[in-house]
Amino acid sequence: MSAVHRPARRALPAGRVLLPCAAAWHATAASAHGFGQRFDLPLPLWLWLTGAGATIVITFVLMAIFVREARPLSQYPRSNLLRFAAARAIANGATATVLRVLAALLFLLTIAAGLFGNPDPYSNLITTMVWVVWWVGVAFCCALVGDLWSVINPWANLFAWAERAFAAVTGGRELSLRLPYPAWLGAWPAVLVFLGFAWAELIWPDKNVPVRLGEMLAGYSAWTWLGMLAFGREAWLARGEAFTLAFGVLARFAPLEFVETPPPRAMRALNLRPFGAGLFSPQPVSWSFMVFVILMLATVTFDGFQETALMQRVDTAAQTSHAVASLLFDLSEHGLDESIVTHTVTLVAIVVAFVAIFWAVNWLSLRRGAASSEPASASAVARSFVLTLVPIAVAYHLSHYFSLLLTAGQFVIPLASDPFGRGWNLFGTAGYKVDLAIVSPYVFWYSAVAIIVLGHVVAVVLAHDVAVRLFGRQALWREVPMVLLMVAYTSLSLWILAQPIVG
Repeated sequence: MSAVHRPARRALPAGRVLLPCAAAWHATAASAHGFGQRFDLPLPLWLWLTGAGATIVITFVLMAIFVREARPLSQYPRSNLLRFAAARAIANGATATVLRVLAALLFLLTIAAGLFGNPDPYSNLITTMVWVVWWVGVAFCCALVGDLWSVINPWANLFAWAERAFAAVTGGRELSLRLPYPAWLGAWPAVLVFLGFAWAELIWPDKNVPVRLGEMLAGYSAWTWLGMLAFGREAWLARGEAFTLAFGVLARFAPLEFVETPPPRAMRALNLRPFGAGLFSPQPVSWSFMVFVILMLATVTFDGFQETALMQRVDTAAQTSHAVASLLFDLSEHGLDESIVTHTVTLVAIVVAFVAIFWAVNWLSLRRGAASSEPASASAVARSFVLTLVPIAVAYHLSHYFSLLLTAGQFVIPLASDPFGRGWNLFGTAGYKVDLAIVSPYVFWYSAVAIIVLGHVVAVVLAHDVAVRLFGRQALWREVPMVLLMVAYTSLSLWILAQPIVG
């Protein structure tokens, strides 16, 4: 049951622009992961799915047998690395300041390149910087190392420097209005912004046009600084700034925990902890934050799904229905493209379906067993379990994008010498030749399977801890729906990843 390899076509849509082996790649399917060679699965896909699902079930059984009491959430193992001189030499205020300044300068350079640089996306820094270095690279760092974004966030740092300058000029007055942040607003601004960002990344036709990216980046900067101006920097970062929330969610999985003192910030502790330890939470998260976490998972799933054969059939069916509907309403007259409408509706439908299915699974968990130890509502159960999905989001993000980072990420080397595409060679790297074959399909497939299965195993471990805390002795049976959901999502993830490989 092995099948001929088709060029992989997932990952960031920008990859189709950033990987300019156009003749070889675009001759078949547009691709960000194309390997240009035949690759047969060593085993039929159903065996991979069975093995992955069995691994999750076995993990659940072992947890049920050996872990029957909830651990105190504050007692996971951690070690403060600042007790070592080498760690203190690296993680000091001077290092953080240098990183903040460099990140702010690079941020301003990226906007300038987009607005004033070469319109060719191959030759402009902003395309690689936004879609590969920032969204993929920083996310990887936050998930696998620690919350680097909290240190280098240029929106936060530029505003903080403006606050200090304003206070110095006005004799200590605050720049922010410090309006009370409405409790009902929660993280909904970040949810809407992240959904819009996902649409821009995956559907927007101008996503690789440098000047449009520059305008988008400048516009979002203005929006972020207005939020900080109205509600205060810390309040807006904690609730309204989508990427602080997104990178912060991924960083909860990371092995390093940054503990800073209040402003002026200084590193108080740099804790080494087990992967996923930061996802233990004593209280349910808010509804809006739960939706945000599920949104992160749903959008990366849509990215993989949107160019499968199934999505192509949806496109075909939609074109037929649009042809009939155009007799009454012509989309083109209103500047709407049929494919854009179809993919936008599919994106929203997948997000809504993910939220609904997750809530339904938790409702089912609440209905199992005796009623004596039930939490207040299915909503409370869902908001307690949602952080256990983060290892799955991390795993899918890593498996989905790591080959893009290794291939398209190389474009930053020549662009560092010529960020505006003006023919410069500032650092002597403008002639660097990108190696598109750096990732073999064998490495990609085996790594993707291992990462996805490991992520789901960690998720099962975390979910069992939550179940024991919520349900006590009834945890075993009440946890079954969540485990079945994770098995189903593992199968869906591997099926999507295998689509370019298995015909």
